[in-house]
Amino acid sequence: MLDSRRSPRRASLTRCTVEKCFSENGKIPSRTVNYSATGLMLELDYPLSPGDGIKVFFAPDAEEASLYGTSCCLGMVRWCRTQDGSCGGFYGVGVEFVNQAARGYGY
Repeated sequence: MLDSRRSPRRASLTRCTVEKCFSENGKIPSRTVNYSATGLMLELDYPLSPGDGIKVFFAPDAEEASLYGTSCCLGMVRWCRTQDGSCGGFYGVGVEFVNQAARGYGY
């Protein structure tokens, strides 16, 4: 099967937090499952809706923060699915970054 993704993915289990834009619900604990120059897959315990604008916060020393040049990335939820048998969160969430260009994406 051909992979039609725009950017190669890299596996990760980095902890992060997610905050819905224009919401006062606070930050949601999460973790990165994989990431690329254009987006990432998150695993979390709460569903998000496609089209939701979110902020993803990484620790300053996280590999993702180094790649993106910032510890806070703005993105849009592209999909959200329940995950049967996952070892972490109940939902897998695909996020596409908004105006985010990776720097030093040479892994």
